[in-house]
Amino acid sequence: MADAGRAATLRSSRGFSRIPRGPARTSVPAMGDELRAQDLRVSHAEREHVARLLSEHFAEGRLTVDEYGERSAAATEAVTRADLNRLLMDLPGAEVARRRELLELVTTGGDLTRKGEWLVPARIVVRSRFGNASLDFRSARFSVPVVALEFDLTFGNLELRVPKGTTVDLEDARTGFGEVKDKIGPSLERGNPHLVVVGRTRVGNVRVRH
Repeated sequence: MADAGRAATLRSSRGFSRIPRGPARTSVPAMGDELRAQDLRVSHAEREHVARLLSEHFAEGRLTVDEYGERSAAATEAVTRADLNRLLMDLPGAEVARRRELLELVTTGGDLTRKGEWLVPARIVVRSRFGNASLDFRSARFSVPVVALEFDLTFGNLELRVPKGTTVDLEDARTGFGEVKDKIGPSLERGNPHLVVVGRTRVGNVRVRH
């Protein structure tokens, strides 16, 4: 009993007290015992699924950095469904946590702006007839490591502000009358995050900088 008490204290001191824990289990079920669904062993795919859900909850602000790291590590080491369920029991369902896969910014006149803390989805579409588009990613949260940004501007500039370590692919960014300006420079390795920018402005510039 003393050893069990010391082990519990050690777990708490390492920061695992925030994850609800169930009763201890033996490695081999006894003959004739009826296995409950929560006692079934989980696959790699199930562990990865829970890890993705935790990532989405973190991106939405429901978990702190420490909580996210702690629960992600626990998901990787989970053995049974009960182990995984405990990591999600105080979080809303997957339909609430599911990230937006598409952000559309559309206007016929006036500027489009995104700045400060905002959630970056996997795909962004920007359309404007008369006006500039400015997207500031420096304080944003990326839900995926690679983001596709599609733009279609008639008269206006596209300006992107990105955090250090970001790489941007401008190979398919076009302008009819104007310039494509890459102020962050080329990189031999893909950054995290990585933006793939595709589209054109008929009259205007495309500029990327920190």
